[in-house]
Amino acid sequence: MKSRSVPSSRERFYVLDAKNRPVEVFDRGEWSRWMTENELIFRRTLLDESGVTVTTRFRSVSEAKTGEASLFVTRVAGMEARDNKSYGARTHDEALEQHELIVQKILRMLTGR
Repeated sequence: MKSRSVPSSRERFYVLDAKNRPVEVFDRGEWSRWMTENELIFRRTLLDESGVTVTTRFRSVSEAKTGEASLFVTRVAGMEARDNKSYGARTHDEALEQHELIVQKILRMLTGR
């Protein structure tokens, strides 16, 4: 199991309910237990020939001062440095849709179509 850092007091932390909706928690112990017992990666696409990986995961932490947090993130790795990016999403469904759009865009770039 991977160790995960505990957020600072300026951060808000979340777990997911049974329908993958973020729920804010106020007990660090509860948050920490949930983090170790649950898979945070929802989708990972490896484009073998190019070595590009697109990963969508639940972040679980947001800055306290921000409004609506982007608690899901899709990251692109393995491309040119300028193309390795992260994209935030507010909901699980939005994150999965974004993941697919990014994969399709990369495939078009790689194939020249």
